[in-house]
Amino acid sequence: MQKTYTGRYVNIPLLVQEINNLFLSEGWESQVQQLSMGMIQPTMPQYADYEIRAIKRGHFHRVETVIVRVKGYPNDFTIIVEEEHIGPIGRELINRRLFGNIDKQINDGLFDMQMPMGMQMGPQPGTMQSPMGQPTPQQPMPQTQIRCPQCGYMNPPGAKFCLNCGTKLV
Repeated sequence: MQKTYTGRYVNIPLLVQEINNLFLSEGWESQVQQLSMGMIQPTMPQYADYEIRAIKRGHFHRVETVIVRVKGYPNDFTIIVEEEHIGPIGRELINRRLFGNIDKQINDGLFDMQMPMGMQMGPQPGTMQSPMGQPTPQQPMPQTQIRCPQCGYMNPPGAKFCLNCGTKLV
């Protein structure tokens, strides 16, 4: 099962952290692994590839496993779900909580961040357009990079969350 999102500029590390927290809050053992991360270029979106592996141990040594992979660019990414031996509780978690709540949060802009200066994204589903059909102009952004207080990563101007660790930036 998979879903692709375009037209928003999403903080993928924060999204991955939220998906992992969803599993943990439901009593699953869960861990995140960063498979790859692209090089930082100020005018290009950064490629990310994460895997969340969640395991739920049930009665009679029954084990349910869900692997969620989030990969792509902040403005064009895919969430892929692979599952093994999933029962009705795991199925409900995937369908309602993961693809229901997380989908709504993405579309409501909960994980949005500002695009780097100079990067253009054409009109896609989910972008705002003026009545004349032209994309609305973006507001000017500060010119200095923002250092993450948690990991020291240099984030692009206007970032609300660290692209490396997901910490909220001041």
